[in-house]
Order: sequence, then C-alpha cells, then structure tokens
Amino acid sequence: MQLPAQITRLQHAGHDAFQLTTRHGSAIVALHGAHLLSWRPTGQREVFWLSPQALPEPAAIRGGVPVCWPWFAKQGMPEGAMQHGPVRGLPWQISAIHAASDEEISLSFQLCAQAALDARFAALAPGLQVSLRITLGQSLNQTLHTRNLGNQPFQLTQALHSYFAVSHAAQVGIEGLVGLPYQDRLRDLADDMQRTAFALDQACDRTYSHPPQNHPLPEAVGQSAHRYTLTDPAWQRRIVIDTLGSASVVVWNPGHETVRAMADVHDDGWQDFFCIEAANAGPDVVVLAPGAAHSLVQTLSVCAESL
Repeated sequence: MQLPAQITRLQHAGHDAFQLTTRHGSAIVALHGAHLLSWRPTGQREVFWLSPQALPEPAAIRGGVPVCWPWFAKQGMPEGAMQHGPVRGLPWQISAIHAASDEEISLSFQLCAQAALDARFAALAPGLQVSLRITLGQSLNQTLHTRNLGNQPFQLTQALHSYFAVSHAAQVGIEGLVGLPYQDRLRDLADDMQRTAFALDQACDRTYSHPPQNHPLPEAVGQSAHRYTLTDPAWQRRIVIDTLGSASVVVWNPGHETVRAMADVHDDGWQDFFCIEAANAGPDVVVLAPGAAHSLVQTLSVCAESL
C-alpha cells in the first residue's frame, strides 16, 4: 500500500507502527492491537502515558489506548475468558487511508486474516467483525465499529482504554461525573452516586452510567453524546473527551498498593497516568442482533487551563 507523505512507517517503543502528521500535531499507532501509542498536538506535551516497562509482543501494551473488545473485563464471559478480550494482543492491518490535506488524515484498521480466526474469541463471539478508524486533525478521533455477521444476537461490551499522562494522578480532577451512579469493582459498590467533584484518594475502578434516553427514531438509540474533562492544573491543561454510542465511562487508576502486583508498571508509575475510558460496560450493554452494527466513538481535544 502506497503511503502518503503524512504517514511514516517506523519502530516506536519496540513496535512496528505508523506515524500520522498534520499541521495540528502527530500521532503514532502500532499494528499490534491497532494500539494508539502517542498523540502530541503541535506545541504541546504528550497526551498519553506509555509504560517504560511495557512487556514485549505478543503481550498487550500497557499505556496509550488499548482496544478492549468484544468484551470489557470479563463481563458476560466465562471465567477463563481473556481479560478485556483478545484483540489488543493480535496483529491488525491498514484497510484504508484518507489524506486529503495537511489538515486531517485518517487510518482505518482491521484484524489480520489469521487474527480474525483466533480461537480465543471465535468460539465466544462468533460472526463478529471489528474495525478501528483513527483520525488526526485539530482533535483526535477514534471510531470502533462492530458488525454482527453471525446468526445469533451478541451482548457487546467494550472500551477505548485511554491512559492519559498527568502531572500526578492524585492532583487531577474529572468533570462530567457529578450526579451519575457508578459501580465500584474494588469496593463491591453497585449503586453509589457521585455527589461531589471527583478526586482520587485511593485506588479507583469505577463504571459510571448515564440513564437510558428515549429516542424518536430506532437508529438514534445509543447515539447520545457525553462529555468528560480531565483537568490538570499543574500542567495547565484540560483534556476533553467527547463520546458517542456510549452511555458509560470507566475511571481507573491502580493506586500505590495495587500497582505493586503489576509487572509492567513501576511502583511509582500510578502517579503518572489516569484512565478515562469511553465504554459500553456495566449496565450499558449493546445487544447486537444478526446483521446489526454499532460504533463506539471518542473525540479528544486539549486546551490550556488558566491558573
């Protein structure tokens, strides 16, 4: 496939990857897992955290934006299912390129043919087809598209598991959560409510959910837009996460105790990132009928924050 001038093939953090460049910045995507490794807007610092202790392939990459599909955690799956599904550890390939100008460029990915037959999910999720489109412009957009080509309904859960680089995890805030109920997997809380502004005081693993919405047209179901903002006063920036096709968001940080059991994160590494994940998880399950499709979308933008 002929690459336009805005796309360069390279090795990054030990992975075969492609760098996208526009006048608005650059992004790097690995073929392993169709994993977004880096996004650096022009004149700004890196947006994503990537663990310097990430394990080599075929292990899933720690940091950036792993693709959790076709299930989140092990939700709805048997105990032996792989955590967050297998595709973040499988090879993908470029299926399409759109590069009209130096303003914006898109890469679309699909699983390699041999990966699409991987037994780790073929038996548990038969007939599912997945693609990922990454668009770099003034903002960064990811669209994870699933189609059910099988003859049985499938209960889809998934996430774009973004690891945002921060000055210190305990000193950032998250807007857009107040008033939302959440499940806390670390404390076995299923129906708590976020009543005040979010602040990290210990390890956190929560799924926040928006209430169901009534739509006048069937095709509008699941297309409600939601916004969350990661505020980082020490770095004077705000990362805005706009989602579509999602009624839930996962907020995760392992904290100083849980991180000690993680082989691919330094003991102090929990301080350097915060995960805010566009998701279909918890009560937000997408039931895909045969022939149906669903897109999970996140659009990220960065702006300066006045002190």
